[in-house]
Amino acid sequence: MRCARFAVMASALLGLCLLTTAPADAAGPTPPPAPSSLYDAESAALPPGAINVRPAGGAATISDDLDNYDDTPVTGIYDPLEPWNRFWFAFNDIFYVQIAKPVFEAYQSVMPRQIREGVRNVWHNVGFPKRFINNLLQGKGKGAFVELGRFCTNITAGFGVMDVAAGKKVLVPHDPGGEDFGQTLGRWGIGHGVYIVWPFLGPSSLRESVGFAGDCVADPFFYVYPWELSTASELYLRFNDLEDTLSTYTSLRGIAVDPYISVREAYIHYRNQQVIR
Repeated sequence: MRCARFAVMASALLGLCLLTTAPADAAGPTPPPAPSSLYDAESAALPPGAINVRPAGGAATISDDLDNYDDTPVTGIYDPLEPWNRFWFAFNDIFYVQIAKPVFEAYQSVMPRQIREGVRNVWHNVGFPKRFINNLLQGKGKGAFVELGRFCTNITAGFGVMDVAAGKKVLVPHDPGGEDFGQTLGRWGIGHGVYIVWPFLGPSSLRESVGFAGDCVADPFFYVYPWELSTASELYLRFNDLEDTLSTYTSLRGIAVDPYISVREAYIHYRNQQVIR
């Protein structure tokens, strides 16, 4: 009995010695493949070298294009009045979304599209002096000639309520919005200055506010008396033209994490593009 137990123990020790002294290339269980990009057992293994681990202290020998991803300066505008501006932005947001938008949608539902487009054309023709003067101030003679030709065509053939000149070939690329005094100041090299949010009017800057004052002087309604009539007429024309403004604002507001920052940056970018075009 003791001999049998000794034989079993000897066999176990011999097997253990054979396992610990087996060569490295001896046949054994196959190791599992490296994890794939899909992280499941059935996907193919990643090829050799697909994953590189940066060694400690090796930053100088391994290039990484993402290291400098934030080196490009972000253009913006000086906003020292941000608390005050945010107050008026919140005020305007309530006015635009909860008052102006529902009223304008009700206006759209009762006013035929043809009439709204006719009123919009009247408003565009009223702004002819502003666009014409600012083309001249910016040295855009061809642009001033295009504005004059479109105005005369729409007044004589469209009676001011039809945009007969729409789609006609022009000498230079034509922006329906035209030029204004804010763009003229920008073309003269004057910067925005500080960012300002005006109640009801929305985003602006010191330069654009001065330009808006110039636009008012060039507005024919500025010289209409009594002032109640001129103010009411211009407010209606501006209200009728709110469709694009409200649509753009609500879209930008809906996707922005901070609507104040998004509107500010979008406005400054838009105005800068208008200056350099």
